[in-house]
Amino acid sequence: MIETQARVIRVDGPHAWVEPRPHAPCGQCDPETGCRTLAIARLFRNGAGHFRVANPVGAEPGDWVTVAVPEAGLLHGALVVYLAPLAGLIAGAALAAPAGQFASVAAAILGFAAALVWVRRFSRRADAARFTPAIVAKTDRSTALQETPCRSRS
Repeated sequence: MIETQARVIRVDGPHAWVEPRPHAPCGQCDPETGCRTLAIARLFRNGAGHFRVANPVGAEPGDWVTVAVPEAGLLHGALVVYLAPLAGLIAGAALAAPAGQFASVAAAILGFAAALVWVRRFSRRADAARFTPAIVAKTDRSTALQETPCRSRS
């Protein structure tokens, strides 16, 4: 399980909106440019950094919680999201290559689009729960506010 601590912002039925607590520096940052991981995360951050998660423990707004996602589900989801469109692109181009360059480019675009549609449908399946982050425990406020360094695999 990949876990992080977060604060519950609001509750919508069986789901909660949480705001993750930022991590303390791990000491492996570049002294001149800072933490590259944090910089990239801020670049792709959507809105205020609030995320919808399953709330099986009944957390309330203001609670500090531990949010987890199964590592296998995360890796499987990443493979699907990255490899399916790439495979559609390459397959479309390869299958239409004998028909000429224009047909190959058009088929590559169609293959890419078809793969994106498949990924969207795949993500909405009933077993998508294994890809969904969930609150696994409520956390004591004093524990949640302690600085814990981020861990990078070296």
